[in-house]
Amino acid sequence: MPKCPVDMANNNSNLESYTKRNSLGMTKQVYKSLLKKLDSPKTQRPATPIKRAFTRLEYFDPYFELTLEKTAHAHRRKITVASRNISRGGMSVLHSSFIYPGTSISAKLLKTDGNHHSITGKVCRCNHRGGVVHEIGIQFDQEIIVHEFITPDINDGISSFESVDPTRLEGKVLFVGSDPLIMPFVREYLIETNLNFGIVHTAKDALEKELNEYKLIFVSLDAGDMTGSEFIRVLRDKHFQNPLILSGKADNDQIKQQIRLSTADMFLPVPITETSLLCALGEFLLTQWSEHLLSSVRNNGDVQAVDQLHDDLSILATTLDTQLQMEDSVQVYITCTKIRNISTLLGLKSLHTLTFTVCEEIAQTGDINKFQAELASINLICKSANKAA
Repeated sequence: MPKCPVDMANNNSNLESYTKRNSLGMTKQVYKSLLKKLDSPKTQRPATPIKRAFTRLEYFDPYFELTLEKTAHAHRRKITVASRNISRGGMSVLHSSFIYPGTSISAKLLKTDGNHHSITGKVCRCNHRGGVVHEIGIQFDQEIIVHEFITPDINDGISSFESVDPTRLEGKVLFVGSDPLIMPFVREYLIETNLNFGIVHTAKDALEKELNEYKLIFVSLDAGDMTGSEFIRVLRDKHFQNPLILSGKADNDQIKQQIRLSTADMFLPVPITETSLLCALGEFLLTQWSEHLLSSVRNNGDVQAVDQLHDDLSILATTLDTQLQMEDSVQVYITCTKIRNISTLLGLKSLHTLTFTVCEEIAQTGDINKFQAELASINLICKSANKAA
């Protein structure tokens, strides 16, 4: 089963229960062992891979309540099954007996905000997986937005589509950046779409446009005169609420943390392919995302972390003022090093450059008087960053 490389649990409190049982009589530990076995490469799979439109993602709930509607073969009844995975179009559950394909079902999916979402659908397949274990495939009557039910790490680059028909994509989209692994391929990959797209190589050029006209903005980690993460936060400060996709090479922990803190809606790793680009764009252009829904599925913890880092910069600016008045070069060096580390996490390119230069020079000469202008700029940026947050 294709799946993301992280535990994408749906935070269901039922996972902590040791007294409940599903139709298979499994505890949580046995359930996890069974999933591991089913996902093992040694487990027998179809000879011909199934071509899917939607990506199946892990959805853990060993005590998922499902209602089977009345059929010619059975009365309406509730059963407790173990969920296996979920996608935009359906889900897979594990049950102790056969269920006829075509059987109508209803259920409530637990959202990450603690609320429930009612779904209806039909059993589309029933496969015997050994012993009494049957895997039941369910097709929803209406597609869902899976990010309401799972919480992946943005760095995993998860798309809920496995393929997208390019002719379905339309709307105005802007691409920003100069990454050689992205921008040279954009026109080629989008030639069959109905998108009205533009390409600019710097954040400065992008900010001169009427950005609210764009349904989506695609930003590379190298946005010319800014990092992509920094540019996205500038857009959020300007109250741009439409989807933002960040793309590039996340090859170290600092960049990954920048991406988490960027408030981007999705990250697409490079090298990109035609399929990966179309699926990333389709994630937002083929779904009716409301502003409230977009905001609710963004990582609020990351937003709070950004605010805290901006607060830290403001406090360090005040500390730096005092140290400059005392002409304490050692403490100025220590404070500038702290500011540099935070600027790296926040992707503040100009602040990082200033503090890097000043720290190097102070470390060699111990003289802070030569850098009064640079230190004043560092102080101003730290205070301004807090006001913009």
